[in-house]
Amino acid sequence: MIDLLSLLKDVNAYKTVVGDKKNGKLSHAYLLICPDGDNLEGYLKLFARLLACGEEEPCGNCRNCRLIEEKAHPDVFFYPKGQSVATDDVNSLIEESFVKPIENDKKIFVLNHAETMNATAQNKLLKTLEEPPKGVHIIIGATSEFPLLSTVKSRVKKLEIPPFSRQKLFDALVNDYPDSQRLNSAIACGDGTVGTAVALYGDQNLSDSTDLAISVLRDMKSSADVIEYSVKVSANKGGFNQFLSVIETLLRDLLVYREGKGDLAFNQNTLNKILDAEKFPTGAILYALEGVTEVNKRRKFNANATMVIEWFLFHVLEGKYKWQKL
Repeated sequence: MIDLLSLLKDVNAYKTVVGDKKNGKLSHAYLLICPDGDNLEGYLKLFARLLACGEEEPCGNCRNCRLIEEKAHPDVFFYPKGQSVATDDVNSLIEESFVKPIENDKKIFVLNHAETMNATAQNKLLKTLEEPPKGVHIIIGATSEFPLLSTVKSRVKKLEIPPFSRQKLFDALVNDYPDSQRLNSAIACGDGTVGTAVALYGDQNLSDSTDLAISVLRDMKSSADVIEYSVKVSANKGGFNQFLSVIETLLRDLLVYREGKGDLAFNQNTLNKILDAEKFPTGAILYALEGVTEVNKRRKFNANATMVIEWFLFHVLEGKYKWQKL
C-alpha cells in the first residue's frame, strides 16, 4: 500500500492543518486542491484522520483512523454516492450535519471530486459552509478549483498539494514498485503525482520510448539517420511528450556523469546504456537540452509536429559535431 502520509507530511497544506489542530483553531471547511485524481480520496482520508485522531497527527492504529480508512466511521461521511457530487449528496450532507455525533465531539463530511458538482449543488452548500452547526467540519477535495463558484471558495480555507520531487516519489513508491529503473523512468516522465507515476510504471510504451531515446543519443550519426528516427519518433505509441521527457532525463543524467557526479544520476541503469556515446561532450549535452526547451516553446504555438521533431533531431546531431571539433 502506497504510503501517502510520508509524502504529505512535508507539504504546507498538511502542516497548516496540523497547526490548526494543535492551536484548537480547526477551520469549519477546508478545500483541498490536488491534481492527482486517482489518489484524491486517499489524501482526503488522511486529512479526515488528522481531524479525528486523538493524537497530534494520524496514528493509523486507533479506532478513528481505522474506521475512516475503511469509510465506516459513524461520524465521518463520504460523498459522492455516485459518479459525481449531486444535489442529493449536498441535501444529505446538510440534513446529517444537524444530527449530533455518535462517538466523537465532531462530525466530518468529505466531498470528493467537488469539481464535478454543478452550480445548483454548490449554491445549496453555501449556507452550511458559512454557518455550519457546532462541531461540523467539511473537507472538500477537487482536482481543480476553477469549476467551483467564487462564493464557495470564499467560505473555505484553501489547501494545495503541489507536485512532489522525483526523490520523494521514488522513496514513497519503491516498496510497491520495485523495478527501480522502470520506476525512475515513470517518475521522470510524469507530472509529480503518484497517480501518473503508477500509470506510467505499468505502461509498456514507456519502455519503448526509453529504448528509442537511448538509440537516438547513441546511434544517430547522420542526416539520413535523422529522417529515419523522425519516422520512429512520430510512430512512437508513447507520444512525443513521453519521448521528450525521457530524452531530457537521459541528457541530464549524462551531464552529471560528464561532470564527475555520476552517483547523482537519476536513472543509473539507463545511463549505463549511453555511456559509450562519446560524441556527447558537455557542450553537446547542454546544446541538446537547449533544444528541449526550444521544442516546448514551439509546440505551445501549435507548430507542425513532424517539423518540430525533425528540427530537434537535427539540433541534437548538430551539437554532436559542433562540439567534436572544439
